[in-house]
Amino acid sequence: MDDDELTFRLCEILGRIPGWVWDPTLDAFPQDSTAVFYGAVQDKPDRAVGVRVYGTEDRLTEFVAERRAQLYFRGGRGDPRGANKLAAPAFTLLQGLSRVGGISDIRRMSMAPLGADTNGREERTDNYIITLDNLEAST
Repeated sequence: MDDDELTFRLCEILGRIPGWVWDPTLDAFPQDSTAVFYGAVQDKPDRAVGVRVYGTEDRLTEFVAERRAQLYFRGGRGDPRGANKLAAPAFTLLQGLSRVGGISDIRRMSMAPLGADTNGREERTDNYIITLDNLEAST
């Protein structure tokens, strides 16, 4: 699995969370939804999640392929808990996910609160390490 496929797969998985929308064909998302974006988030809707794959480690002699992914969360306007409330269901869904769509395992490595943007929307990032099922398919 290459980085593009993994990013797309993670967006699909996150799009299963109730109230979250993953649809790369949409130009605009319902304002009351949490939009899932491949890469950078758009300005609307307020609640959004961006997914990026950013690191690679292939240990060829051990037949292990790992990737790192960063999830960027932006909560609703004026909600100081907004980003944390989005990160929680993502963690519940992803942490320990195994044998799903070419993914062998997912573990959260870190998180960082980013504070509010100029529109009062709290932001944070969570970083995950992902072990892929098949090294040959990932290189």
